[in-house]
Amino acid sequence: MTGRVAAFLLRVAVRRWPAELRDELAREWAAELHELTRTGRRWTMLRFAASLATSRAATAPDRAPVPGRLWRTAGVLLLAPPACVAVIVVAALVMNLAYGWLSFGVLWATAAQLPIWSVVAAGLGVLLAFVVTRAARRTVRVGALPTALGVVLPIAATIAVVLGWFASRAESGVAEMVPGLLLWLALLVPALWGAGALARRGRARAAWLVGLLGALVAADAAVVLTVVSTIPATASFTELPPDSVDRISAPMWLFTCLTDWSFGLPRPTEWERFLITDKVLVEPMFYVACTPYAVAYAIAVARPARAAAPAAEPAPVSA
Repeated sequence: MTGRVAAFLLRVAVRRWPAELRDELAREWAAELHELTRTGRRWTMLRFAASLATSRAATAPDRAPVPGRLWRTAGVLLLAPPACVAVIVVAALVMNLAYGWLSFGVLWATAAQLPIWSVVAAGLGVLLAFVVTRAARRTVRVGALPTALGVVLPIAATIAVVLGWFASRAESGVAEMVPGLLLWLALLVPALWGAGALARRGRARAAWLVGLLGALVAADAAVVLTVVSTIPATASFTELPPDSVDRISAPMWLFTCLTDWSFGLPRPTEWERFLITDKVLVEPMFYVACTPYAVAYAIAVARPARAAAPAAEPAPVSA
C-alpha cells in the first residue's frame, strides 16, 4: 500500500516540472524510492515522495519562458562557429608575433610555428567551451540527436559562408577543401549524438570519452580524405616522386598538420610534411577550435538537471 501511495505522489511531483526534465527526474526519484523500499524504510519513502509532491517545482531559470530559452539557444549555437573562426585568426596573429620574436634568437623558430598556432587555438577553444557550457544551462533541452544536429548545422552554415568568401576572392584550393569538411561534419554528428546519449544516462566520463574520441576520428578522417584526393600516392617500397605522399603514414596526418612533426617515425618525411601542410593548413585548426565547445554543449544540454532540494521539515518548537 505504501508503495502505491509513494508512486502516486511521485507521478504528481513529476507532472509539476517542465516537460523536458520529467524523464530524468522520474528515473532518479524512482531509483531513490526503490532503494528506500529495498532497505525497508517505508515511512522515509513516504516522507520523501510527499516532499517531492509538495516542494517547489523548479527554480526561476528552469521556469523561464520557452521563447526566451529558444532565443538563447539560437544565439549560442549561431554565434559559437563564427567565434571559432575568430579563434583561428587570433591564434594565427599570436603565432606570427611569436615567430617574429623567436626568429631573432633561436634556429627552431620555423618549426615552432604550427605547434604555437595549434596550442593557442586549442586553449582559446577550451575557453569558448566554458562560455558555451555556462550558456547551455539556460537553453532548450532536447534529445541527443536533435542537439547534435543543432550544433553541427550552424557550423556547416559558417563553413559555407567562409568558403563563399574565399571563392569570391578567387582563392585557390577552395573546392579541394569541401570533401574533407563535409566528411568531418558527417562524422561529428554521431560523435556528439553518442556523447549526448551517454550524458543523458548520467555517464559523464563515458560521454566525454566518446565525444572527444569521435571528434578526433572525424578530424583525422577529414584530413586523410583531403590529402588522398589532392596529393598523388606511391608504393611504400619505391622511391617517392617529388610531389607524392606515402599512404602508410595516413593516421598521422592530422597530428602532422598540428605539429609539423613525425613523432620520430620515418613517415611522413620532411618533404611529405611540407606537401601535407601546404594542402591542409586551416581546416585542422578549425577542428581544434570547434571540438571543445561542440562536445561540451552536447553533454551539458543532455545531462539531467539538478532537482531543487526538498524543503526541510520545520523543527518542533518546545513550549
